Amino acid sequence: MDKENPSSPDGGLSEGGPASQKNREALLARRRKIDQAIDDFQQGIDRDRHFKFLFDSFYEPTRHFLAKRVSSYEDCLDLTQETFLRVYKGLEGYRGEAQFGTWVFRIAFNTYLKWLRRLKADEKSPESSKGTEELETAWEDEEMVAISPEETPLEQILQTERHEALHRAIHELPEQMRRCTELRIYHDLSYREIAITMRRSIETVKVHLFQARKKLKESFGDVDL
Repeated sequence: MDKENPSSPDGGLSEGGPASQKNREALLARRRKIDQAIDDFQQGIDRDRHFKFLFDSFYEPTRHFLAKRVSSYEDCLDLTQETFLRVYKGLEGYRGEAQFGTWVFRIAFNTYLKWLRRLKADEKSPESSKGTEELETAWEDEEMVAISPEETPLEQILQTERHEALHRAIHELPEQMRRCTELRIYHDLSYREIAITMRRSIETVKVHLFQARKKLKESFGDVDL
C-alpha cells in the first residue's frame, strides 16, 4: 500500500514550534495506526479489532458528511451503517490509490447517490428533487474532494479528535437533551424544526439546549447551540 510522504507539501506538515511538532508527531502516529490496521486486516489478522479501530476513527466525519445531505436523522444513521458495511466488504481490495479517508468518503457519497435514486419516485421527499447526474459530477469539484479528514491532515486530525470527544460528551446527556443536541449540531436544525421533529414546544427545546450547553461546557468546553 502506498504511503504518503509526510514531508511533502500535500502532507500539510509545515515548520513550527513545539506545539506544531507535537501535533505533527500525533498526526504521524495516527496515520501509522491507520496504515497498520489496514495492512493487518488485509492479512487476516484480528480483522474485527482492526476494523473497529477504522470504524471508530472515521464514523463521526462520515456521519457528519451524510447529515449535511440527508434531512432524516434515521436515514442518516442507516446510510452511515451501510457505508461502513461496504467499507468492510471492500477493504480487502483497497490498494491505497487514494488516501483512506478519501476512499471512505467516496463510498459514503456513492451510498448516498444510490439511496437518492430510490427516492426519485417519491415526489414528497425533499431529497428526491436533487439531480443525481449533477451530484455524480460534483464529486470532482473542490467542495467534494475536500471532505476527507486526511485532505488537510493537521487541521482535520485535530478536528476529528474533537468530534469524537464531543460525541462522547453528547452521548452522556439525558435522552431528550441528547436528541435535541444531536439534531442541532449534526443536522443544523432550527429550534422550530427540532420542536416539530420531537413534537415538543420551542420553549422546551430551548431549555434542553440551554441545559445541554451548560453540561457540555463542564466536560468539553464552549459549544455553540
